[in-house]
Amino acid sequence: MAIFICSECGHTEETPEEYIGKKARCLSCQTMGTVQAKPPAPPRQSPQPVVKESSAAPPPQDFVKEETPAPQAPASASRSNSLTFVLIGLVAAILVIQLLSIQLNMPASAQWEYKIVSPKDSVIIEELDDLGERGWEVVTARRASGYNDSYSYEMILKRAK
Repeated sequence: MAIFICSECGHTEETPEEYIGKKARCLSCQTMGTVQAKPPAPPRQSPQPVVKESSAAPPPQDFVKEETPAPQAPASASRSNSLTFVLIGLVAAILVIQLLSIQLNMPASAQWEYKIVSPKDSVIIEELDDLGERGWEVVTARRASGYNDSYSYEMILKRAK
């Protein structure tokens, strides 16, 4: 016979020897424990009456839990770990290359030179065409009145240095 002794509540239960070393649940408090071999009885000093043992029925299925062996790591585990590190390294390298290409393809911050012009209405189109051919771009323009009922535009132009 084997015995289960609960470490929490002290409940003991006798079980068949086939359950030695297996995990079991205490029938009183439901704590998990291990079924152990029954320690040998101390030597008898006087004869004791023979108690007829009834054939013990196997414990209920929720009492005994089969102990499953720990899964062993497959031999390919180290290979898959090294493959994981290689993939992480490749992804990191691709990200670094992408960041460098973005940095290198960014245009340098442009420096501008500015010019203020006030062409007369009669020649504004010809003067703007001429300035545009030389790289000037209109930033802002406003109509301004001058002396003797003359009108013109005040324009601020810019172009890259």
